[in-house]
Amino acid sequence: MKIMNKSISIFATLFVALFLFSCGEKQTLKMWQIVDDSQDVTNQGQGTVDITVLKGELQKAMTDEKSSVISTSPHGYQYTNSNSVDVFAGYTTVSKSDFQYGPALFHTYQWPNGYYGSACSMGPTSALYNTYTYAESLGVPEYKALAQIIYAQTALHAVNSAGCVPYEDNRKLKVSRPLKYSSQEETYNLILADLDEAIKTLETVQPKKEAFIDVEGDSYDKGDAKYAFSEYRWEKWVQLANTVKLRIAMYLAKPNPTLAQQVASEALNHSLGVLTEDFGPTYKEGITAHPYHQISAQKGGWGDSHMSASFENIMKRTGNPLIEKFFDKNYGEVKCKVTGQKTKALTDYYGIRQGTNVGVRTQGAGYYNFSGISVSFKYERQLWVCKEEVIFLKAEAALRWGLGGDPKALYEEGIRSAFAKYGYSAKVDSYLAQKEVVRQKKAGKFYDIHYVDIFDANNNIDGRLNICVAWDDADSDETKLEKIITQKWIAIFPNGFEAWVDYRRTGYPRLFPSVQAWQGVPTFPTELQLRRIPHDESDENILLYDLPNIETALSVFGQPGENSGGQRLYFEGDPAEYPYEFETGEDNPRLGWPIPKNF
Repeated sequence: MKIMNKSISIFATLFVALFLFSCGEKQTLKMWQIVDDSQDVTNQGQGTVDITVLKGELQKAMTDEKSSVISTSPHGYQYTNSNSVDVFAGYTTVSKSDFQYGPALFHTYQWPNGYYGSACSMGPTSALYNTYTYAESLGVPEYKALAQIIYAQTALHAVNSAGCVPYEDNRKLKVSRPLKYSSQEETYNLILADLDEAIKTLETVQPKKEAFIDVEGDSYDKGDAKYAFSEYRWEKWVQLANTVKLRIAMYLAKPNPTLAQQVASEALNHSLGVLTEDFGPTYKEGITAHPYHQISAQKGGWGDSHMSASFENIMKRTGNPLIEKFFDKNYGEVKCKVTGQKTKALTDYYGIRQGTNVGVRTQGAGYYNFSGISVSFKYERQLWVCKEEVIFLKAEAALRWGLGGDPKALYEEGIRSAFAKYGYSAKVDSYLAQKEVVRQKKAGKFYDIHYVDIFDANNNIDGRLNICVAWDDADSDETKLEKIITQKWIAIFPNGFEAWVDYRRTGYPRLFPSVQAWQGVPTFPTELQLRRIPHDESDENILLYDLPNIETALSVFGQPGENSGGQRLYFEGDPAEYPYEFETGEDNPRLGWPIPKNF
């Protein structure tokens, strides 16, 4: 059976044009120069689609190195993750301002910014269109279910980054402007409906192994790959859908706690439950490299991203040994431009504060020599979801609603799992037993571990994490949540999308503020930190057509929406109940710090 299909090449062209590559030709065209406003999915050329086409397009949606749920190429990952969300999540910081084939990035609070749009991309929409539209009539409803689950994840990345997205118009491949934008609340509801439908379909059809080989590839079946997506199990796709529902439940915890508990309960009490294993692209051990190594490593890589100051300080104050798994010590000597003090190569792990104006990079000097991704991380598997994230999601559900088990047991299970994954099980018991923040010993005395920028002492700042690792039932729920989110943040490294959501919705972990204020208009307090990536108004389609719909979709809790970096988001909760508050008092060591409120 064949079905007439509307051509979607125009959207593929659009996506490629918007997807800039740091080592490819720099793009200068605006959206209006690429797509004529009169072009719409309803008047494009005709083609045919059959099951073979669906299989090929669905496989592309799952595996495309630039536009799947997570980019698997270094170029793609740099634009979707490491130059934006991973910085805002407190994992890494860009260590250069001069990109040979891309726009400048003098510091990561610079706006407008040509690197941030890809973090708000809806992903492989065009490759999912035929599957979503025709799979049922072609007798393969299970493929529509997979398309729904994939689209849910890419849409969540986009809406949690931008605050609103053209969810339905994007899926229809609508090009003519203006587009209808869905708010975060609306998008969550649309995604939940898609996920419920997908789960029901897979439970009904229970597709055979062969149906998944056609879209997941046969490398795992042949024994060439160690892991590959679901390993041809429909049950694992259902668990993935339930896991995404559990994520959404946490996004809803503050704005709609009743619905949040209902969604979490549905996910956890489902007969198949949530994921108990990692889920991600095909992985060949010792062959499939993580893109971060190419982006970050000084030897064999580009040296473009380095460890963040927040990650350095939190790992040191918790005494977490995984820092040596994730990052290398400083590659070379660094001379402080303020004090003149020299730090020898391989002295320690050193990160860079976000918002630092790194200037034009000099190879072998300054920030170039700070800690980059470790060579031991090179062949770690890239994931859509790691099982440690799921364990910590369950811990939060247990803390908030008494669902899924005991919060203490799940908290410790999540830490143990992360240590075991990287071969550090021998150190986990002592880590879990720590009842104080780790301090540094010098000349027989102990000192608090603060952040020291060994290249520019003007960026030095006191450490902010003041919780220990050990669980204490006597702690407040707020402190327990801080422990859960902080250890989750470490365990899911480098999943910047989820880590940035957690920081904005809970206030944890305690990240350092940006060195420089946001350069967009209007700005916002640096202690508040970036809430969302604005839609780029230098794009004429946004400025001339879409902006009113964007601002309407950004309206939350009766407050008008504004296309700004400081715009409050839905998952932060009603400001009447969860206002932005900051520490006060001249003698207060936490003067100006945000005060998280989650209960």
